[in-house]
Amino acid sequence: MEKVVLQIESSYESRSITLEDELSIGRTNLADIMFEDVGLSRLNTTIFREDDEVLVVDEGSSNGTFLNGEKLGREPKILFDGDQLSLGSDTRIKVSIGDHIDSIDETSNKTSLKNQKVIRDSTAPATVQKYQPNIDLDDPDGENETPMLLIFAGGSVFLIIFLALIAILAASYFGVDNRQTKRGSKSIRVSNKTIPLRVIDPLGAQKQEDLNELVQYFEVQDEVEADDLADTKSTINTAPKTENFNVSVAYWKSQRALALEKRNSPTGNDPPGTKVPRELRGDGVIKQKAKIREMKREGYVLPMDFADLAVKRKAKQLVELPMATPYWVLEVGGSSTKGDFTSFNFGDDIKAPVAPPGSNDYNILAALATNFSGTQYSMLNPDHRRQMKIRLLRMFHPRAKPILEQLAKAYFAKFNRPLRVTSLSRSMQYQIGLNKFNPNSFHVRGRGSLLPHTSGCAFDLARKHMTAEEQNFMMNMLANMERQGILDALREGNLNACFHVFIYDDGVPPKM
Repeated sequence: MEKVVLQIESSYESRSITLEDELSIGRTNLADIMFEDVGLSRLNTTIFREDDEVLVVDEGSSNGTFLNGEKLGREPKILFDGDQLSLGSDTRIKVSIGDHIDSIDETSNKTSLKNQKVIRDSTAPATVQKYQPNIDLDDPDGENETPMLLIFAGGSVFLIIFLALIAILAASYFGVDNRQTKRGSKSIRVSNKTIPLRVIDPLGAQKQEDLNELVQYFEVQDEVEADDLADTKSTINTAPKTENFNVSVAYWKSQRALALEKRNSPTGNDPPGTKVPRELRGDGVIKQKAKIREMKREGYVLPMDFADLAVKRKAKQLVELPMATPYWVLEVGGSSTKGDFTSFNFGDDIKAPVAPPGSNDYNILAALATNFSGTQYSMLNPDHRRQMKIRLLRMFHPRAKPILEQLAKAYFAKFNRPLRVTSLSRSMQYQIGLNKFNPNSFHVRGRGSLLPHTSGCAFDLARKHMTAEEQNFMMNMLANMERQGILDALREGNLNACFHVFIYDDGVPPKM
């Protein structure tokens, strides 16, 4: 496979990176590489390898991605040696493919160009240099920059007008009686049902992140609710005694309510007083992907489907967590269905249900169903299938468990509340399902994708319900662990507001 090097430049930094599998570029830690370019979207562009080809795809960015001066659509395009990409306000990428690039000086470290003149490639098409992008407003990620205030306000006003037009059209269509609308009640009556209205202050009371949340409301994965869950109760005497999985849904509900109880201080994505350590700003998940690459070289196989997760459970490569303890409450698996288990491999045209009894995947899952840590399930029962899926998503790496326990117990000792854990392990198949309706989920590009949650080493801790004091407490703990080389942590914003934690499976940071 030929060597591929990406030379990436903007007004503030320059990098030269060898493309191993895939690399995403954007303005926030949703991307592998973050650039301080206000014209970039949160997740702007992805460059990836598929067999012997190198491809680029625009991730629906506001300002687009230009290949040799031509704007890309949503379909991937093949890249060739010497191609030039332009994105954001002034981010440029030169693609080098082949043996002639061995002399290129490569580094993954940032090079400050603030006091240097940026030398533009004179061979770049004129259309690229003439391109004038708009400032992207999709997510400032807590960076309250004063020059953006008027732009935010303008966007807010536009959204108000847009929503007002929708409300007028809806009123005309459904026959709303305006006389029944009470001033100050923030609601209207339609067919005797009260529908809440969201009032937005264009002068700053409404944050841009919340506007984005309103727009993306219907694209978010399902949250786990009590109705999705079932009591776990060991009924088989041979159940392992090392962990107590006997947890009732009633206890789960009480712990979740305790975690979400009303605070006396402001909460949210970026409450006043929040101080984000340098370690949690990071530059995307590039260190995490480097570690997953090392894990694969040492024999770790990324799980493709639920049967693969079951195999890892049996081999104790992944361990399950109880859905609630005094220290944490799991909100994992809300997108699991009652449908048949299906097998997945890249290259398959049809993701068919698992074959009848006798197939390898079916036998693996059926064996687990007979004794799932002391609980017995039926593969023919849709409710049982869903509970098995949810429990398989409650697993992660054994080395991650003591780290989560340390974080959760410290948080509980300080605030007397459990942590909300919103994501643990996933299979490629489950992640692809999330990609279909959650624009913030890590995107699967092919068999070479290195997704943090498929490694079993990642978990997410919800934070939007926390005060600044709570968030600062957690961030300081995570930053200290990162300095010790135990893990890599990121502070994700917007709809996925959480602390994304990735532990190193062998306790050693990746070689960068």
